[in-house]
Amino acid sequence: MTTRLVKHQKLTKRHMKEDPLVTAAFRGTQIWEEHGTRILLALGAIVLLVVLVFFVSRTRAQTEARAGSDLFRAEMSVQQSDYATAEQMLKEIVDSAPGTRSAQQAMQYLGDAYAGQGKPAEAVNWYRRALAKVGRDREAKVASLAGLAAALEDHGDFVQAAAGYEELAKLGMNDNERGRAMLAEARCLAKAGQTQRAISVYKDVQRLPVVGQDLWNAAGVGLGELSASTSTP
Repeated sequence: MTTRLVKHQKLTKRHMKEDPLVTAAFRGTQIWEEHGTRILLALGAIVLLVVLVFFVSRTRAQTEARAGSDLFRAEMSVQQSDYATAEQMLKEIVDSAPGTRSAQQAMQYLGDAYAGQGKPAEAVNWYRRALAKVGRDREAKVASLAGLAAALEDHGDFVQAAAGYEELAKLGMNDNERGRAMLAEARCLAKAGQTQRAISVYKDVQRLPVVGQDLWNAAGVGLGELSASTSTP
């Protein structure tokens, strides 16, 4: 009985070919014989790519850390009005750490440095460069855009400045932030001779649901001044 059962369970070559696992093993061996070299090259390329990504990320992190330390010292120089020192340090950060957040902030601080020296044209250039690098960083965008709009206003480009303040108002997190940007927008429109648009923006400030009383009053003063100028014969 036992001998008959063993004989019955023995696999023939035909059975082996029909068995799924055995078939898969044979197929795998065949594929390896035909494409083994290519598979090894592909795996090697993947490993190399992973290693490169690791070292690039590590180098970038180290660059960011060094640039961040230099940026802090440069920021202190800007705040102390030591613009000559700040400019040199900030430009070195921009050149040595391209693509990093520190480089973007360095461009913004260069705008601040030139604005502080009464050089709005240079400030506009750096603020624009900083704005182009903000990505999805809302805080960086707000800071760069505010600097750009103010520098444009100082430079006498009132229409562009108004557009900058208008965009800044759209980024406001509350009615007070929006109201302050809108007041600046209306001021620039008035300076550009676009009185009716300025009046409209002042009225929009007063329509903001939760705007502070000081901003509401400032909009009223602006409206009063423009209304008086337009009614003067």
